[in-house]
Amino acid sequence: MSEMKTVVDPKLAVAHLVFKVADLESSCQFYSNLDLPPFYIEEKVAIIELRGGTHLVLLSVDEPAGEDVAESLTGQFHKRFSEQFDLMIEGKSLDELKQYRLELISRGIAAGEIPDEAVFGHHLFCIKDPDGNGITIYTSHAN
Repeated sequence: MSEMKTVVDPKLAVAHLVFKVADLESSCQFYSNLDLPPFYIEEKVAIIELRGGTHLVLLSVDEPAGEDVAESLTGQFHKRFSEQFDLMIEGKSLDELKQYRLELISRGIAAGEIPDEAVFGHHLFCIKDPDGNGITIYTSHAN
């Protein structure tokens, strides 16, 4: 088995994730229930900042994405990728993930079960946003 190298100071970070959404208000409420409220909202676009400065850009499906962004239902690469993305809680323990999952359920978000086995050292569960995009919530690996 190959040894994994830890990157201490990566040169790149994720800047933006772009999702086309059917109902901007519903999507903003969903992400607010994940404790990710938008910091910028207009009639057809909302911007949510994730930990580390990455932005999740929500565009109404009827809003032109611009000539450089593919016209997909949810993101930029609908013909190549599944549109699923992952989020990571700050905590590293299974108990912290269980607590976060219960908080989401109390807010009306349907959350899948946490499998018994960890994946590459992470515990996880899955949810779906209002447009049916799969989101996996993992425990952290960050220092």
